[in-house]
Amino acid sequence: MTSDNLPLKELAHPGYSQEECEMVVQYLMALKSDLIREFLTNHKFDSSGTKPELRDRIETCLKDEKLKYEDIVNFIDTVAPCGKQHIILYEGSESLVKQWKKDEHINKTLKKNGLAKYLNARLPLILPEVLTISSITYKPGQELKISAVERREYTERVEEYDKEDKTTDGGEIELRAYLLQVSRGVIIFTWDLVANTATIQISQLPGSSGYEEKEGKFAGLINSFLDIMQFEKIDLRRAITKLNELEEAGKPEARSHGIGYKSPGGRMFTVQSPTCHDSTLGESGLDRPLCDIRAKTIGHIGNFYWLEASACPVDHNPLQEDVHTIIIGDKSRINFTTPNKAEEINYVLSRVRELCQ
Repeated sequence: MTSDNLPLKELAHPGYSQEECEMVVQYLMALKSDLIREFLTNHKFDSSGTKPELRDRIETCLKDEKLKYEDIVNFIDTVAPCGKQHIILYEGSESLVKQWKKDEHINKTLKKNGLAKYLNARLPLILPEVLTISSITYKPGQELKISAVERREYTERVEEYDKEDKTTDGGEIELRAYLLQVSRGVIIFTWDLVANTATIQISQLPGSSGYEEKEGKFAGLINSFLDIMQFEKIDLRRAITKLNELEEAGKPEARSHGIGYKSPGGRMFTVQSPTCHDSTLGESGLDRPLCDIRAKTIGHIGNFYWLEASACPVDHNPLQEDVHTIIIGDKSRINFTTPNKAEEINYVLSRVRELCQ
């Protein structure tokens, strides 16, 4: 994953529904205030005022056609790679990378599959009913990036709207209320053609599962021209163990808030610190048994706070504050639980890759 963006040509969007127009404004206003101000500044509008005032200004500019809805979509797409997400790590395919480093191959392949118009272009989609490619960017011999967008619907429990009633014969009925929510799902595949490593970024889902299904859905979307099933997922379980070992040795890169270990026979051992500011280590009489368990098991899940630069021995650490991640070892993915800067995400991913070696 990188933070560099090519200047992309704009493809004509298929037309937005009223719902999509309302939702894209809502997505923009859900961002942090500094990002909303950045958006306004980029388009040479006044960025001062409260969030409600900023919203009024944006809606007025849209009404007066001084702003276009695709302007908002394009901005949201630039910040999406740094939002709450799960990231899957891969080693690239040796047999494929030689081909995909060649301009001729990518041009021919995309043309054959009717996707030539997407090359280094952006289709500003909001809520397509099915997962749809929104852009394919290619830096010759360096990087291939494919982005896709989809509409996601899910229900959220709202107890205050629950009701109790009775049937005609006196039976009791309990009506439980659920609110239908609509979100914009983004999936981004990035292939570093020089290092031959890759990632899939999946914007956060409402629950803790479903990411493997989204991974498969994306793989199916691009399978006609690129088979990412030929890529090998990186086993992240070693990184969990290694981070815990470094912490115990007094050279911590991350503070463990919770760790789960799994034995060869499938038994689970978990430990959690009292607060996110405390490590799982450091309590007299317990560290030694935990060390013994670690020696006979393998990391299963790791709840870590990556330490900011002044508290970490790694020289190139760019973190200005701790970064919270959950490493799901057997699923080969990392959950970034809060939005982060691109350089922070890149740093964590690079350290995880190295610790897995």
